[in-house]
Amino acid sequence: MLLGLLALLAAAVLALLGARRAAAPGAWAPLKRWALGCLLLFHGSWRTRAAGGGSAEPRRPRPLRPDPHAFDSVYFTGFTETNKSFVIARLAKRPNGTCEMWLFLRVDGIGEFEHPQHPNMMVNDESEEIWSGGGLTIEYLEPQARWKITFDGLLREGPYRQQWSEEEGKLVPVQFSFYWENFTDVFNFSIDSHPSTLVRAIAREPWTTEFFQRVRKQREQHFRHEQWGQSVGEIEIENHEKTQLSLKGIRSHSYGIRNWSEIYRYVMILAHFEDGTASHLTVINMPATTTNLTVGYAFFPDGRKAGIEWSNISLAEMAADGVIKDEYGVSFTAGGKYFEVSATLDQQARPVVYNGLTGSGVFHECIADFQLNGLTQGWGLVEFYYRDETAQPVPNLQVGLKAEGPDLSSQCPATDGSSP
Repeated sequence: MLLGLLALLAAAVLALLGARRAAAPGAWAPLKRWALGCLLLFHGSWRTRAAGGGSAEPRRPRPLRPDPHAFDSVYFTGFTETNKSFVIARLAKRPNGTCEMWLFLRVDGIGEFEHPQHPNMMVNDESEEIWSGGGLTIEYLEPQARWKITFDGLLREGPYRQQWSEEEGKLVPVQFSFYWENFTDVFNFSIDSHPSTLVRAIAREPWTTEFFQRVRKQREQHFRHEQWGQSVGEIEIENHEKTQLSLKGIRSHSYGIRNWSEIYRYVMILAHFEDGTASHLTVINMPATTTNLTVGYAFFPDGRKAGIEWSNISLAEMAADGVIKDEYGVSFTAGGKYFEVSATLDQQARPVVYNGLTGSGVFHECIADFQLNGLTQGWGLVEFYYRDETAQPVPNLQVGLKAEGPDLSSQCPATDGSSP
C-alpha cells in the first residue's frame, strides 16, 4: 500500500516537473518532502492491513523461489554478560543444494574458534527439513519461541583468519548444543519499520518511473523478522572440560530473493544492554534504489518495540576506506526516545567471511562492547560488508563438506564458563 501510494505520487511529481527535472539528484526537495509527508499520513491504515494479512512462520524452511538468488536464512548471535564468550551461527539455504554458513565462537579462558571452511562460507545443504550444513544444525521447535542449535565436527583454533590461506591450521573436535528461547516480540521489517527512514532515503534519490519500479520490486521480494532471546547449553572442546553457557542475542530470519551484487556496502549494529534494551541499526547502500537507507528498531525494557525514526549514522564515517577503527559512536531516535550508542570493537575478535563462490564481497563480523547513553553496558557486534569487484576467487574453491571429528561423548564435569 505504501509503495502503491508512492508510485501514484511519483507519477504526479513527474507529470508536474517533467522527467528530466524530477530525475536530477536532490531536485525539488520541498515538493518531494510534501509528497512523502502524504505517505506518512496514509501509513497507519496500510500498516494495520499489512499486519492482518501476515502468515505464521513455518517450522521448516520455506521452499525456495525459482530464482538463482533465492534464499532462506537463519542467523543467531549470543554473548555472555560475565566474560568474553560468544557464539555466532548462520545458515542460509541457496539453490542447487548449497548453503551459506557462518560459525564463530569464543570460550573465555580456552580460545577462539571458527569453521575450517572460513573465510569461504559455502557448504552443502544437508537437509530439506531443517537448516543443516557443515556440521551445524538449526531446528525450529516452537513458532517464534524456541530453537535448537547444534554442532558436531572440527573447528579451526584461532586467531581468526583475515584472508584465504592454503594452510589448514590446527583443527579441534568441538560439540555444542543450545536451546534458544525468546524474551522479546518479533520485529517484522515489512510491517513494523518506521516509514520516515524509507521516505527520507527515497527523497535523496533521482525520481523516475523506473526507479520506483525497482524500489517496489526490491521490497516485495525480500522479507526479514527478528527477535531477541537467550541460548542455554554447553560446549565441549577436545582436551577441555564441558563449559556451560548462557548467552543473550538475536535470532534473525530472512527469506525471498537476495542478490548480493545489488548491495554495495552496509554497516549493521546489533546490541543488547543490561537494562533489557535491545537495538538493531543498519545503514545500507543499494545503488539501484537507495544509496543511504537507514533501518532498524529498539526493544524497550518493558517489551515495547519501535522502528527507528532518525539516525546520524553515515557510511562515509563508518570505515569507508576499508580501515575499521576500534571505536564508533552513533545516535538514533525510536519510540520518541533518543539513543546514544558507543561501540568499542574487540581487536582479537573480528572474523571475516567471503561472499559466495567468487569472493566478490567481504563480511567483517566485529565483536564489540557497548555503552547506551554513556551509562548502560551492552554486548553485541558491528558487521561491515564491502562489495569488492576486484577480489580474486578463492583458489580451487570447493563447496565444503561436514568437518567430521572424533566422538567427544566421554563424561566430563561441566564448568560455568565464568572468568577465573
